Amino acid sequence: MTTIALASAPALASTAETAGSIALGVLTIAVVLGGVILFIAGVVSALRSSNYAAAGKAIWVLLMLAFPFLGPLVWFIWGRNSTIQPVVHSNSAG
Repeated sequence: MTTIALASAPALASTAETAGSIALGVLTIAVVLGGVILFIAGVVSALRSSNYAAAGKAIWVLLMLAFPFLGPLVWFIWGRNSTIQPVVHSNSAG
């Protein structure tokens, strides 16, 4: 009876390691997939934004390419709602 208990202990450890590996794999896939979706949504949102001209959109897309996770987060938190205010010069003679 002791031999059976000792023989089944490695099998239980192997099962736990397998379950842990599967859980880690699923979590990794979920994080990577979430990052890819965030990146694509950020790029599409930046390109469709009416708050920026072509140069502003290009800068945002380049930032998202340089920082694939942080760039889209910054876009959705700060960049999407910001607008560029044009500088108004007064040419009054006086």
